[in-house]
Amino acid sequence: MNGPGRDTVEVRGLKVWAHVGVLERERLHGQWFRLDFRLRSDLSAAAQGDDLSLSQDYGLAIQALQRQARTIRCLTIEHYSERILDLLEELYGPLAMEVQLTKCLAPVAGFSGEVAVSRSRRWP
Repeated sequence: MNGPGRDTVEVRGLKVWAHVGVLERERLHGQWFRLDFRLRSDLSAAAQGDDLSLSQDYGLAIQALQRQARTIRCLTIEHYSERILDLLEELYGPLAMEVQLTKCLAPVAGFSGEVAVSRSRRWP
């Protein structure tokens, strides 16, 4: 059940093209990632007042994460997820947050699934 301190703003299924991976071709050519994140915040004032300024504007995060994906170059999805958490904290301050970053097609011989990391800050 939600309530003060238990409410969340969630974004699921944000697809971004980023140059992240241990293999040089991953960093050179890029690949698809799926990003899901949650921000914990008391949403009661925004709900009662119908006022976006009292909530966490997820549109800001989506646009900022899309810009970040176009410029990032790193080896691991762990590092990329850390940069995502940094960006979300820059936008919204020190909220409890959780991120799941999924590499949509990991280049591992004989494997056609996904690989993901889940990270959080101040998440109980």
